[in-house]
Formats: sequence, C-alpha cells, structure tokens
Amino acid sequence: MEFRDAEIKDVLRAVGQAANLNMIVSDGVSGKVSLSLKDVAILDALDSILKTKGLTYVRDANMLRVLALAEVRDSDMEIRVFPLGHASSQDILLILDKVKSEKARISIDSRMNALVVRDLSLNIDYMDHLLKSLDVRMPQVLIEAKIVEVSSNYARELGVQWGGRSSSTSGNGTTVVSGGTTAPGAVVGSTSFNALTGGVGSSGNAYAVNLPANLGSGSGAALGISFGKLGGKLALDLQLSAMQTTGNGKILSSPKVMTVNNKEAKISSGIDIPVRTVSATANTTGGSLNTLGVQIISASLMLSTTPTIAQDGRISLAIKVEKSEPDFTNQVDGIPTITKRSANSELVVHDGETIVLGGILTKSEGESESAVPLLSKIPIIGWLFKKKSKFENQAELMIFITPTIVKE
Repeated sequence: MEFRDAEIKDVLRAVGQAANLNMIVSDGVSGKVSLSLKDVAILDALDSILKTKGLTYVRDANMLRVLALAEVRDSDMEIRVFPLGHASSQDILLILDKVKSEKARISIDSRMNALVVRDLSLNIDYMDHLLKSLDVRMPQVLIEAKIVEVSSNYARELGVQWGGRSSSTSGNGTTVVSGGTTAPGAVVGSTSFNALTGGVGSSGNAYAVNLPANLGSGSGAALGISFGKLGGKLALDLQLSAMQTTGNGKILSSPKVMTVNNKEAKISSGIDIPVRTVSATANTTGGSLNTLGVQIISASLMLSTTPTIAQDGRISLAIKVEKSEPDFTNQVDGIPTITKRSANSELVVHDGETIVLGGILTKSEGESESAVPLLSKIPIIGWLFKKKSKFENQAELMIFITPTIVKE
C-alpha cells in the first residue's frame, strides 16, 4: 500500500475495504498522510495511521466510527471484561494502568480473577492483544537437592596406673611409702596423707601415678597386675590401659521442591527445641519481677530457591540450602548446641543438569601427652609416668542441585 499526500479519509476508506471493515469517518477527521506499507497486518496499519493523526475509533456493533480524540464523549467509551486464566489480576492491573487513556477506568473482580475495563475501543483492542501474551501458563521447575555428609574419626589413647605401699619398722620408727590416699585425712600408721592422684588398685592401695586411657564408655582394654609380700610389708599394683576408636558415617538428605517460573519455593523439615527463658523487670518498689517464658530454637533442613527460565532453555537459580541439627553431646545448661551448614548461590544451568553447589572439607588432628615431669623423659621406664593420646577427625559436605523443567 502506497500513499503520498493523500487525504486521510481516502486512506482510511482503502484500509477499511482491504480489511472488510464497516467504517464511518467523522467530519472532524481531516488532513493528509503519506505512507508505504508492506507485509503489515491491516489492524496494525490502522492503529499506526490513527495514532499518527491523533485519531481513534469507537466500536458500534459491527461498525467502526473513526473520530478525533477531542470529539470523544463518555458515551463513546466501551466496557469489556477480561477473565484471566493464569495471571494475577493485581499484577496485570499494574501493566494496563500504563497503557490506558486518561479517562479510562480499570477495576478488579477478585471472585472471577477478571479485569473490567472502560476505555476507548482502540485501547481495549490493544489491551486484548497484550493480555494474550501475558495471560499464559507459566512453566514449572522441579529442583532436586542431594546433601551428602561423609565423616570419619580415629582416636587412640595409651595409659598407665601404678602404685602400692611399702612399710618397715626399725628402732627409728615406722617408714611408710605409699601412693596418695583416696580419702582426705586418711591415717596410715601415725602419718596422715591427703588425696592426690585418686584411684585404688586391686590391693586396696592408692595409685601413685594415675594416667589411665579414657575408658569411661566401657570400651577399650586394660591389664592389671598386683604384687604382694607376706606380712603386708610390700604391695604393688600396675595397670596398663589402651583405647582406640574408629568410625565412618554417611548422611544423605534429598529435599525436592517444585515451583512456577520466577516464584520462590521453600521446603523445610526438622525439629523445634523449646528453651525456658527468664526475664527480669524492675518494679516500683526497687525490686525485680521475674517472668518465665519459652523460646523456640529451630533445627531443620531447608531448601529455598527462585528459578527463572531463559529464552534459550537454561535455568537461572537463586538458591539457599541450610542444614542445622542439635548436638546433644555438647550442651550448655542442658541445652544442645546447634550445628549449622549452609550455602547461598546464584547460578545458571541447563535443563536436567546436575551441579555441585558446595563442597566443604574440615579436618582436625592432634596429639596430647600427660606426664610426670622429668621422670617421663627416662628411656623405657618413662612410659610408667605418662599417657599419650592421638585423634584425627574428618568431615566433608557436598551439595548437588538438579533443576528440571516440567513438561506438560
């Protein structure tokens, strides 16, 4: 379609005939227009021509009345209801407010999730085309996470306990050599001893060197030997103890969550630990009033993510993974401490691709020695005066994320 300095009425008449439209042109429409159109939809061409000359149209049944904007009256406004199937009417209202005319009004019917628009027919038709692109089914994304914790530990202790008692009587009196007694102020002969090392051997005498391996859990090994002499003049106890522990463990957590495109999803599972609290409030008499309460400490596995599907099919993820669990082996006033592991990241992945979000490796090792000064340094014999411990702990945390676009 080619026009040069043509009357706008003649151009509109030609467009109406090409589109099979019943068109009435107002007397207030005048002027000339030049245009060159090729491979353009008729209604798009009509819309461009009218906007160029400051015109609009009003729909009357199966007819279009073309008139200038200055001629528009309230009775020329068209009312149309747009029911929405997938989009939120609140979200769409924000968009239509920017394209409506000055005299237009848009209201929301929350019951039907619909928009009621009162505007010029030209603007309403434009809104109709716009809503067909916006009110579409949103794709869904399934996010699968695997949290793997692998741990190993090793500990070894070697200890010794020995002691006894020797007594002899001569003209100078009685001489007693013994380990520390277990009861303060205990009397052996005429001499009083205080508790030092603690512990009693099989002979009933206290240990002089008490450095056993940690056998509080009942695990480990110990070998005791008791020597004695007739008459009770000499008694000797010796006990060697050893403990070694080795452990390996693996914990697998696999949370899954599904959400629509650009919407946050969160899933969590765990326990809440109630903690009693006491708060003091000063009163008018100068004292204080104690108020008892309960505070909740949460220990849970939580996955939070917001996926965005790009035009090329890849998925952008803003993701947060957190795992917290109570450690009942470490308590403060009867309240377990909370061990937390978390990872936050933003990444772009392909559909169905598995990636490692984070890998945390912690390793601790050490050696310790408890000994009697000087005596423990004597070769060979020094083992009777010391205890050695060694430990090695290792833990590794790995988080795997697999997003998948759900196909209809």
